[in-house]
Amino acid sequence: MDIFRPEDLTSDEQAILGVLCVGLPPARAAEDEHFRVDHVTAVVCSLFETGESTAYLDKDEITVLPVFRNRLREVISSLAGRGILADQPPGMPAPPGSFEAGLAIDLVNPDEHPAVLDRVLAQQCMEVLLRNSVIYPYLMERYSASGEIWRKLREQGYGD
Repeated sequence: MDIFRPEDLTSDEQAILGVLCVGLPPARAAEDEHFRVDHVTAVVCSLFETGESTAYLDKDEITVLPVFRNRLREVISSLAGRGILADQPPGMPAPPGSFEAGLAIDLVNPDEHPAVLDRVLAQQCMEVLLRNSVIYPYLMERYSASGEIWRKLREQGYGD
């Protein structure tokens, strides 16, 4: 198995791995499309490249533009090909940051995102993102909001 470091990856690859490591709740369970992995990654990449958050979002500032979705799919495919992610087939949600065959997961199809196989690299990528002064406030807000949503979901019996 190859050992990768964040500096071996493109900024897009660092972004998706870092975002997957944040621990976002499923968007449908959170009842908020702002928690979609593609949305958060689009905002992170936009902040990194332009300093603005909406470069890859449609006018509604929620929907990810098709050009970025395609770019993200290529990045995920590349990372899956190197054994860093396990790409999930469309329509199959993955538990954030893990991959266990037969694991009981949310069947309401909240998000489609890959499972992280190299958790150390993903954590390092999240740290790279958090060291960026433009990305830090946004990502910390998502992290904080995620914690509150996960607390509410658990109180409602999510995952039991």
